Amino acid sequence: MTENKDENILKETGSAFDLYDDLLKGRPPLKACVEGILFIAESPVHPKSIAKILNFDTGIVIEIIQQLQAEYLESDRGFIVRKIGEGYRMYSNPSLTEILKEFVNTNIKMHVTQAALETLAIIAYKQPTTRSQVAEIRGVRTDSVIMSLESKGLVKEAGRLKEPGNPIIYRTTGKFLEILGIGSLNELPPLKVNK
Repeated sequence: MTENKDENILKETGSAFDLYDDLLKGRPPLKACVEGILFIAESPVHPKSIAKILNFDTGIVIEIIQQLQAEYLESDRGFIVRKIGEGYRMYSNPSLTEILKEFVNTNIKMHVTQAALETLAIIAYKQPTTRSQVAEIRGVRTDSVIMSLESKGLVKEAGRLKEPGNPIIYRTTGKFLEILGIGSLNELPPLKVNK
């Protein structure tokens, strides 16, 4: 039934005629191409990027990704497709977390100090923000901590303030969202302020 739906999607679009011809000639189906790209992606991939590579409409690519998401969940697979930020990527099924932790037992852990966690939290909730604004909140200089977070790919420069000295402003990155497993900053827990 899914194949018929795929065929209907393909037949409804102008550029789909080429792909339909490709299918008849034994070239890989679009769904397999999308799945392969998501499988090898090291970071979330935007559907527009997939559509551009495959020379297809972004809407069709999004529909295929949604089909894959549903298929993986319905068939209780060991992996799922998740939307992270504006992109998609394959991840292990969350129900397997404990088993996979036991299996992997990895030494590849990103070490982040308490100072770095505090700085990262300030940037995440206050962004865009400058080093001096972070230092004012923490009460200590943060230059080396921010450099460390940049080198780990968790924060990045996001321009300069239009004020004397033109200080650099910082934002969190897509990698930050990926590590937390959230789609956007709106999913951060609400900030509790002690009065």
